[in-house]
Amino acid sequence: MNLPPFSSRLSRLALLVAPALLALAGTALQAQSGPLPPPPLMMFYREEVKPGHGAAHAASESAWGRVLAKGKSTDYYMGMSSLTGPSEAWFIMGYSSYADWEAKQTEADKNPALRKEIDAISLKDGDHLSGTRSFLGTLRKDLSYGPPVEIGKMRYMRVRTFRIKQGMGVAFEEGVKMALAAYEKSHFPASFAFYEVEAGTWSPTFVVLRPMKSLADMDAMDTANKAFQDALGEEGRKAMQKAFTDTVNGVENQLFAFSPKLSYPAPFVVASDPAFWAPKPPKEPAK
Repeated sequence: MNLPPFSSRLSRLALLVAPALLALAGTALQAQSGPLPPPPLMMFYREEVKPGHGAAHAASESAWGRVLAKGKSTDYYMGMSSLTGPSEAWFIMGYSSYADWEAKQTEADKNPALRKEIDAISLKDGDHLSGTRSFLGTLRKDLSYGPPVEIGKMRYMRVRTFRIKQGMGVAFEEGVKMALAAYEKSHFPASFAFYEVEAGTWSPTFVVLRPMKSLADMDAMDTANKAFQDALGEEGRKAMQKAFTDTVNGVENQLFAFSPKLSYPAPFVVASDPAFWAPKPPKEPAK
């Protein structure tokens, strides 16, 4: 992640991306494995990676994790690389409150040695980027769906971003709640978390995060979507379609893969699958 020299490593807002989510990192979550609810506050940070710089960027990000671990930082994050759309890396950070976020922002500044290393890595990281974007979102439990997931076992994230017409936020939410009722009725086999953007991009904007263990999870979506449409019924489908046509300016759908090299995962994430999140270095061949 590329941070301005004056900014804390923690303020690089993790950006974006996808469904129902997860119990992401930070003190917002307990240091234990197992399913956990999504954090109340989420920072999203998006980096546009220059073509051909993917490997070098990943190496730079790995250096972030080593420095933060050495400095005993508790501002954990999960990184994802894009499978669709532009070449991007997204980082997501969960917090229990604004006070928690503020505390994490000042963490590195209290450690001059850590601050120095972070600034140096930030400059190198910038060589591989063509742009960045960050935004902050708050969890909307009333618009989210499904049971908590064990985020450390997830490998992919689908991120859906809704940009809403001015003055149409309430009408959009009513359309989402119509869909939620049909999801419940059809026993839709997924979890997703709705985040309402508070700052950093067009408002109103909602980001929907849906974590997946495998891309194979999407193979069952035709059947699940048919059951969802049946649960809506003809009148419900017309009403929901009208609600979204009247309220939505645009929708962006993206797929990402979680990357240990891009992450500084919380202990509970590592505990879910140490072989993936903290792989042991390969043994050197015997001489």
